[in-house]
Amino acid sequence: MSEFMKGVMLLKQDLTEVPAEEALKGKVTMKRKPIEVVFFSRDRSKADLEENFTEKHGDWLCVKYGDDILTRYQSKFEIKTIPVLRVINPAGKMVVLDGKSEVVDKGKADPLGLFAAWEAACNK
Repeated sequence: MSEFMKGVMLLKQDLTEVPAEEALKGKVTMKRKPIEVVFFSRDRSKADLEENFTEKHGDWLCVKYGDDILTRYQSKFEIKTIPVLRVINPAGKMVVLDGKSEVVDKGKADPLGLFAAWEAACNK
């Protein structure tokens, strides 16, 4: 698990809380590649976050509303607009600035190739 998420409580899809260390341990994709998807919300209220997360997102994890990690990482990872997708390596370094555009441009045609590029960037 990425060290930069250590000590953070996350929400599961059913809105129960789980420590990041437990939730992210051993996460892998179908191709046995390591991946951690964590949603950082910019919703204006806890109720908005919970509605948005439970109704419009996949079965991944979410940082709790109001957690101070949101403010810290908003600055660290240059989150100025939404939606945004950043690829962060296990050391907590941003290795892909505009993952959203990469998904739009390349994700449908070659999702495994895109993931391989991100994996290579994380392993540099």
